[in-house]
Amino acid sequence: MQLSERDQTLLDGAAGEAAQQAMSALVQLGEAYDAPDMVDIGYAHVHAGMALYKGDVELIEATAQQGARMVVPASTNIANADMGDWQGIGAPETLGRLQKRAEAAHRRMGSATSFTCTPYWAGHWPTWNMHIASIESGVTVFANSVLGARSNRDGYFAVYAGMTGRYPRFGLHLDRNRQPTHRVTVSAQPRGTAEFTALGYAVGTAVGSGVPLIQGIRRRPSLDELDALGVGMATSGGVAMFILPGATPPFGEDADAPGLPEIEIAEAEIAGVFDTFCTGGEAGFDLVHLGCPHASFEEMKYYAELLAGRRVAPGVELWITTSRAVRQTAREAGLLAPLLASGARVVTDTCPISCHFACTCSPDPALGVTPPTLRTILVDSAKQAHYVRDMIQCPTLFTTSELAVESAVTGRFVPRSRRNG
Repeated sequence: MQLSERDQTLLDGAAGEAAQQAMSALVQLGEAYDAPDMVDIGYAHVHAGMALYKGDVELIEATAQQGARMVVPASTNIANADMGDWQGIGAPETLGRLQKRAEAAHRRMGSATSFTCTPYWAGHWPTWNMHIASIESGVTVFANSVLGARSNRDGYFAVYAGMTGRYPRFGLHLDRNRQPTHRVTVSAQPRGTAEFTALGYAVGTAVGSGVPLIQGIRRRPSLDELDALGVGMATSGGVAMFILPGATPPFGEDADAPGLPEIEIAEAEIAGVFDTFCTGGEAGFDLVHLGCPHASFEEMKYYAELLAGRRVAPGVELWITTSRAVRQTAREAGLLAPLLASGARVVTDTCPISCHFACTCSPDPALGVTPPTLRTILVDSAKQAHYVRDMIQCPTLFTTSELAVESAVTGRFVPRSRRNG
């Protein structure tokens, strides 16, 4: 792999040990994927340092103590606790305080302490053809597809890219890999983020890690629906980019690619995703969760409308998860007070699959993390349903956002099939 003069300087340690280690890791990554050289990145969405793993926080702290600094704008991914109110979600103080240590380390490194899986709703909006790095698969697919930026699914390497401003040129950083691999014809007409996550989940299951060209959706989806579509694909498959002609750049409404493998997605496939994730007891859900991925301001407005003048049923918790930035904007817009008045809890920094609920993470016993016993979690996102099942090992109920709110206030599950029946 050809290195620039600056790359070699970093690799030789001229900018310090932390930058040297970061560049060494990126060189190894590039060589593993036969990258010809490196590209400049303009933004990185980086690992938070997860408090459920004490060593993970200590790694972030050690990196900061070595003098690591982000040389491009960088946001932090979702964490293991709401650092402003860990007590409110039932997390032990040891977990919350350890997560705060990771936050302090990121501040020393110059990262924006956003702690969200939707940094674009918090103002981090990479532009057309910008090379970026991202630890979060949902950020990757949104950036590649909706914004026209260029990113792979990077894992911890996003931290190293942020520290150096460089990344190996392979994968979706190359034009040849940004072409469609499958044509997906959608005969159903989904509406709302829940149905778009289900559509995405069905598409991802069918195409794996391909780049689907999606046709048949007759109206232009909203930004939230495009976000939901992408995270659904990234959850069930390895999709990091999709093409929706007329909605995703640079493909116009007449974009086509003859000779591709053909896939059809009908209402039956979308309904099947909802059915797959309705395994819990309809009368025994403990938690209703909205905001996966973390809610945008537009979604917060919609939730406030749905909950106006209503109260969450006794014995049910309603969580709305979002970023710190969106929560503050919602507060200033007068949305937060009515949401809280309904009995909903607005949670930042984390979500059910990333907080102390996770029972498969083998946390440090010294943290005192005892996952609660949960009968069923009711969700409006195929992504959340998938990971609740796999990471929390908890049954789920999956319905639309509107019907999830109806379920929360009545205490009785309202399935999507009832809307269509």
